[in-house]
Amino acid sequence: MPSVRRHRRTSASLLTVALTAALMPAAAAAAPPPTAPPPGFHHLTSVHYDGTDDDLLTAGLGFDGLRGPLPAPADPDRPTAAELRRQAIWASAGMAAGSGGGLGRLYGANVDRGRPLPGDGRIAGTEYRAVAGHGADSVSFVVQVPDTFDRARPCVVAVPATGLGGVYSMVGKAGSWGLHRRCAVAYTDKGMGPAFDDLHSGTAMAYDGTTGPRTALGDRSAFDAGLTDAERARFDAARPYRVAYKMAHSRTDPQATWGRDVLRSVRLALALLNRDERDGAPRTGYTADTTTVLATGVSNGGGAAVAAGEDDRTGLIDAVVASEPQMNLAPLNGIRVRQDGRAVPAAGLPLIRYNSLASLLQPCAAVTEPSAPGYATLDVPAARRRCAALVGDDPRLITRRDAERVGEGGLPRLAARALVRAGFQPQSGYLQLSHYDPQTPASYAMSYARASVDDALCGYGWARTDDSGTPAPYRRSELAAAFGTSFGRAPAPGVLIDENAPGGPVADSKSRGTDGRHDYNLRGERCVYRLAFPPRGAAGDGWAARLAAGLEATRRSGDLHGKPALIVHGRDDTRVPVNHSSRPYLGLNALAQQGNSTVSYVEVTHAHHSDEQTPGLDNRYVPLGYYYQQALDVMWQRLRGRGGELPPSQVVRTVPRGGEPGHAPELTEANVPAIAADPAAGDRVRVERGTVRVP
Repeated sequence: MPSVRRHRRTSASLLTVALTAALMPAAAAAAPPPTAPPPGFHHLTSVHYDGTDDDLLTAGLGFDGLRGPLPAPADPDRPTAAELRRQAIWASAGMAAGSGGGLGRLYGANVDRGRPLPGDGRIAGTEYRAVAGHGADSVSFVVQVPDTFDRARPCVVAVPATGLGGVYSMVGKAGSWGLHRRCAVAYTDKGMGPAFDDLHSGTAMAYDGTTGPRTALGDRSAFDAGLTDAERARFDAARPYRVAYKMAHSRTDPQATWGRDVLRSVRLALALLNRDERDGAPRTGYTADTTTVLATGVSNGGGAAVAAGEDDRTGLIDAVVASEPQMNLAPLNGIRVRQDGRAVPAAGLPLIRYNSLASLLQPCAAVTEPSAPGYATLDVPAARRRCAALVGDDPRLITRRDAERVGEGGLPRLAARALVRAGFQPQSGYLQLSHYDPQTPASYAMSYARASVDDALCGYGWARTDDSGTPAPYRRSELAAAFGTSFGRAPAPGVLIDENAPGGPVADSKSRGTDGRHDYNLRGERCVYRLAFPPRGAAGDGWAARLAAGLEATRRSGDLHGKPALIVHGRDDTRVPVNHSSRPYLGLNALAQQGNSTVSYVEVTHAHHSDEQTPGLDNRYVPLGYYYQQALDVMWQRLRGRGGELPPSQVVRTVPRGGEPGHAPELTEANVPAIAADPAAGDRVRVERGTVRVP
């Protein structure tokens, strides 16, 4: 039997005196404690891991196990919560990517400041799990407290999930970093995560990741599509085998509360520390005054960390570090962005707009990059038909005048230029095809508009399919594995479905037009695009208005209330373009701080949104994760009083590995120069009179 000491408590017994006291002013701490926990938190458990059979960082696998294959459960149809947790932590480490790109050698869960960590990486400590809200409104939290927690100089690292991932998705990145610094780490899934509701079998996911009949899970269900039994029966009869998932179909617009969720994770961590870690604690307990709190994340987790910094008006958070943050910005109010002395064509668009536009253009533009990853799977005749379909009066697409000038053969080049006009970097053309993902704008449109699965907005659904692309029932093992293998969309191998295809519902990738030819579902993509860019006079009506309202609730203002922040972003990012995120945010922050920006921005050349090292990416790009880990170190030195001011905003000029695709030499420190404390004048990013100037 594993020597793991488990002690589980109900929410009422766990969150009593200390949890409430942590949220009260110091003067009131001596008041009689309430007999019930604060509202909202429930399903709290705690488990102590001994660091031998199981642990906080590697789930008992050690670094060698993280490098191996996905750990299989004893019964694939009925994995335990512990087995699902192990799979989720294994996936968070990403160690299977190999060391050629520096992961596991220069950065990663087993590397600290470029030095390999001794031992196998296991870290003993206590892990708490909690939930706030219920069902579709629920948010999951995990707090990890290492046995080596620094009570003399206490710290909490608040880490929202990356992308649409589950609550453990950042354990191997920021979680590892925080645990190695003897901090408690507070995670949240931001109200998204892998929860689903299979409308055919009635299977749903519980808060601990296990699955079972929706009706049997009761108040343990992490998501319910919200249909009555009669509505479910009608839906399944009309569209059998479909699945609803939380991010798209919760009808709650979870992005609107990302900042609040991160702040709640910090308050929960402080309360648990005050309850269980009082020996050697500061005299007044663990509070915002006695505890260093760093909020940090990657991608939309980075956006959530920034949101927490903006939402925090009481000084709970001390600093923010974000990597490639996905943020929907407030109107720029005159903020401009210039690169190399020239105004960028577009800046500050929200994700739903630049992404829906990109989805329309990418199949056509991909024809210009025959050496790009994924080109072998491109249906070139269908892509050229997409080109012709984009010709018209819309200046964001391909105008008739330009089409007549270049002829049919020149349309792909015009589509590529349209992407640049939309704010993408010219050199990102090589990545556009690998980033073609129409389910991203479709699911975000549903989320912003608070649509139900039954609405099938723009004719989209999700299902497992057979080889022909026809919806088919999930296997039990596929649904059971979702907590560890799904990344916040329909459980694998579920795909986007074109519900309105002329021959009947089919996988979106196999969709055909009215002429019977493959067209990458132009009809559905146009629909999402029109919702994101409604025609003049239509914005106040129907779904477009609902989408606009949901989008408005997610806007970031740039006001961090004086908190220091360090943002790193890859210049070639094609998922979250720098012109729509970090660059204009730097300007917004300077405006909010009356010209004295508290944000330091590091833009990394030859880096994009993923550290993936597949052939064709390995020889062209360096990992942004290397700079994220470095940014955390830089901020930590400042917070601990050893690093002075943050480095000035700058461009870091990296050197790609080179070589042939799939055979690039190993990344070395010569490829990835450090963030400079005093960058050369020609590398500095400046904000001058409302203009962000990027060299």
